[in-house]
Amino acid sequence: MNLFGIGGFELIIIFLVGLFIVGPDKLLTLIRKTKLIYTEFKKKRDELISVVEESMDIEDDDVKELKNIKESLDSISKDASTKLKQIKKDLDR
Repeated sequence: MNLFGIGGFELIIIFLVGLFIVGPDKLLTLIRKTKLIYTEFKKKRDELISVVEESMDIEDDDVKELKNIKESLDSISKDASTKLKQIKKDLDR
Protein backbone atom coordinates (compact mmCIF):
# COMPACT_ATOMS: atom_id res chain seq x y z
CA MET A 1 0.00 0.00 0.00
CA ASN A 2 1.41 3.36 -1.03
CA LEU A 3 -0.56 6.57 -0.48
CA PHE A 4 1.14 9.89 -1.34
CA GLY A 5 4.50 8.18 -1.07
CA ILE A 6 3.64 6.90 2.43
CA GLY A 7 3.79 3.17 2.99
CA GLY A 8 1.40 1.11 5.10
CA PHE A 9 3.65 1.00 8.18
CA GLU A 10 4.23 4.76 8.06
CA LEU A 11 0.48 5.35 7.75
CA ILE A 12 -0.14 3.22 10.86
CA ILE A 13 2.50 5.19 12.81
CA ILE A 14 0.89 8.48 11.77
CA PHE A 15 -2.52 7.15 12.84
CA LEU A 16 -1.19 6.05 16.24
CA VAL A 17 0.57 9.39 16.86
CA GLY A 18 -2.65 11.18 15.93
CA LEU A 19 -4.57 8.91 18.28
CA PHE A 20 -2.28 9.79 21.21
CA ILE A 21 -2.17 13.52 20.46
CA VAL A 22 -5.81 14.19 19.63
CA GLY A 23 -7.52 11.39 21.48
CA PRO A 24 -9.87 8.69 20.29
CA ASP A 25 -13.05 10.78 20.46
CA LYS A 26 -11.70 13.68 18.38
CA LEU A 27 -9.59 11.61 15.98
CA LEU A 28 -12.56 10.63 13.78
CA THR A 29 -13.74 14.24 13.70
CA LEU A 30 -10.24 15.35 12.71
CA ILE A 31 -10.10 12.70 9.97
CA ARG A 32 -13.51 13.80 8.61
CA LYS A 33 -12.52 17.48 8.60
CA THR A 34 -9.22 16.64 6.92
CA LYS A 35 -11.07 14.64 4.28
CA LEU A 36 -13.48 17.54 3.65
CA ILE A 37 -10.61 20.01 3.32
CA TYR A 38 -8.75 17.66 0.98
CA THR A 39 -11.88 17.12 -1.14
CA GLU A 40 -12.48 20.88 -1.40
CA PHE A 41 -8.82 21.43 -2.30
CA LYS A 42 -9.06 18.73 -4.97
CA LYS A 43 -12.19 20.35 -6.49
CA LYS A 44 -10.51 23.76 -6.63
CA ARG A 45 -7.39 22.22 -8.17
CA ASP A 46 -9.47 20.46 -10.83
CA GLU A 47 -11.33 23.72 -11.60
CA LEU A 48 -8.03 25.55 -11.99
CA ILE A 49 -6.65 22.84 -14.26
CA SER A 50 -9.77 22.94 -16.46
CA VAL A 51 -9.61 26.75 -16.74
CA VAL A 52 -5.95 26.60 -17.75
CA GLU A 53 -6.63 23.84 -20.27
CA GLU A 54 -9.53 25.82 -21.77
CA SER A 55 -7.39 28.90 -22.14
CA MET A 56 -4.65 26.85 -23.80
CA ASP A 57 -7.13 25.30 -26.25
CA ILE A 58 -7.17 28.45 -28.36
CA GLU A 59 -5.34 27.36 -31.46
CA ASP A 60 -3.55 29.42 -34.08
CA ASP A 61 -6.55 29.16 -36.42
CA ASP A 62 -8.77 30.66 -33.74
CA VAL A 63 -6.30 33.49 -33.18
CA LYS A 64 -6.15 34.16 -36.93
CA GLU A 65 -9.93 34.14 -37.12
CA LEU A 66 -10.15 36.59 -34.22
CA LYS A 67 -7.63 38.88 -35.95
CA ASN A 68 -9.70 38.76 -39.16
CA ILE A 69 -12.83 39.66 -37.21
CA LYS A 70 -11.01 42.55 -35.55
CA GLU A 71 -9.79 43.85 -38.90
CA SER A 72 -13.31 43.61 -40.32
CA LEU A 73 -14.72 45.52 -37.37
CA ASP A 74 -12.00 48.15 -37.71
CA SER A 75 -12.80 48.66 -41.38
CA ILE A 76 -16.53 48.88 -40.64
CA SER A 77 -15.79 51.44 -37.94
CA LYS A 78 -13.66 53.52 -40.34
CA ASP A 79 -16.39 53.37 -43.02
CA ALA A 80 -19.04 54.42 -40.51
CA SER A 81 -16.84 57.27 -39.28
CA THR A 82 -16.27 58.47 -42.85
CA LYS A 83 -20.00 58.33 -43.62
CA LEU A 84 -20.83 60.23 -40.42
CA LYS A 85 -18.33 62.96 -41.36
CA GLN A 86 -19.88 63.22 -44.81
CA ILE A 87 -23.39 63.47 -43.34
CA LYS A 88 -22.20 66.18 -40.95
CA LYS A 89 -20.69 68.13 -43.86
CA ASP A 90 -23.92 67.78 -45.82
CA LEU A 91 -25.97 69.03 -42.86
CA ASP A 92 -23.65 72.00 -42.33
CA ARG A 93 -24.26 73.28 -45.91
